[in-house]
Amino acid sequence: MKTVLVTVSLLLLSFPLGLVISVLTERLASRNAMAKQLPRVWTTLVKGAVTYLIWKYIIFYTWSDGSGFGSSHCQTTILSRWLQFSQTSAAYFDLPECDSHDSIKTIVILFLRGFLFASGASFGATLQPVGLTGGIACGKSTVCNLLKSPSKATDKDAFAVIDVDGIAHDILVPGKMGVDCGYKRVVNAFHGDDIFEKGSKDESPPIDRRKLGDVIFKDPKKRRALNGITHPLISKIMLKQIVREGLHPSDENTSIVSVDIPLLYEVGLVMRLLFGIKVVIACDEDVQLKRLMDRNKDLTKEQCLERIQSQIPVQKKAKMADIVIWNNGSRDELVLAVEEARSQIISRSHALMGFSLSNAIFYLSAVVSTSCLYDMIKVAAL
Repeated sequence: MKTVLVTVSLLLLSFPLGLVISVLTERLASRNAMAKQLPRVWTTLVKGAVTYLIWKYIIFYTWSDGSGFGSSHCQTTILSRWLQFSQTSAAYFDLPECDSHDSIKTIVILFLRGFLFASGASFGATLQPVGLTGGIACGKSTVCNLLKSPSKATDKDAFAVIDVDGIAHDILVPGKMGVDCGYKRVVNAFHGDDIFEKGSKDESPPIDRRKLGDVIFKDPKKRRALNGITHPLISKIMLKQIVREGLHPSDENTSIVSVDIPLLYEVGLVMRLLFGIKVVIACDEDVQLKRLMDRNKDLTKEQCLERIQSQIPVQKKAKMADIVIWNNGSRDELVLAVEEARSQIISRSHALMGFSLSNAIFYLSAVVSTSCLYDMIKVAAL
C-alpha cells in the first residue's frame, strides 16, 4: 500500500515539478550576457544540463527502500541501466524476479512520469513572456508593430504582442468582457466625477478615458482606487492570452510571446517576476516631451509633464532592463535597433536546433518505454 501511495504521489507531483523547474531553467537560460558573441550556446548548454539532471534524479527517483517505481530487483536493474543512458538489452528482463506485471508497471510509470513532467515543463515555458515597456511617447507602439512582423533573415521570428492598454480599454467598455468587465465597479468608485463622454444618451454611457485620466492624475487616492479595480482584471485577461498564444499561437510565424505593458515597473514586483526578459524602449527626456506634445496637441505642456512624471523616469527604467532599445533618432535607426534586440531575445530564449526541456524529456521517456516494452516482448517470445 505504501509503495502505491508513493508512486501515485510522485506521479501527481510530476506536473507541478516540471512547471517550476521549466520556469527556473528558462530564467537561467535567459541570463546570457554573451548572447551576441555566442548566440544560443548558453541557452542550449543550460537546457541540456537540466535535462540530464531531471532524467537522472527526478524521472528515475525512488525512495531508499526502492519504492517509487517499486522494489523488485527487476525494476531497479532496468532503471539503473537506463539511468546511465545504456542501450537496452533483452537480458535485462531475463531475471527470475522479472515477471510481466512488474515490467509493464515499470514501463507505464516511466512513461507517465515523463509525460506529466514534460507537460508541466511545456506549460512553464509558456509563462515566460517578454515584457515590452518604456516611457510615454518613447515609441513603444512602433517597436511592437515592428516585432509583430518577421525579420528579413527568417519568417519564423515574429512576436505575438499582447496589448495591455487594449485590455485596459476593453474592460471599461460596458458589457464587452463579460464577467471580467470593470465598467460598473469604476462607475461606482468614481460616482460624482465627470468621467463620461459628452452627449451620450445610453443607459450605460461610455467612459471618457481622457477625463478619467485627468481625475486620477490629480488625486493619488483615486489613482490607487482605479488600479485596485483594473489591475486584477487586466492581469487575469493577460495571463489567459499569454497561455493561449504560448500553447496555440494565432500566427504560425510566431516564435516569441511578448506583452506590451507600459507600467511594468510601476505595478510592482509580482508583475515584474512574470517576465523572463524585460525590454525597455527609451529616449531622452527632452525628446519624450516634444513627441508627447506633438502627438497630443490638445494637452498643455504642464499636462504632458504630469503624465511623464507620473511614471518612473525612463533613464531609471533603462537601468533595470535586460535589453534597451534607444529611440532618439530616425525610424531607420530604430528599425536596426529593433532587429538587434530581436536577435538578442531569441538567442536568450531559443536553444540550438529547437531543443527544449519539455520535448527532450517527453521523447526520452517515450523512446526508453518503447524500447523496454520491445525487449520484454522479445524475452516473452523466447
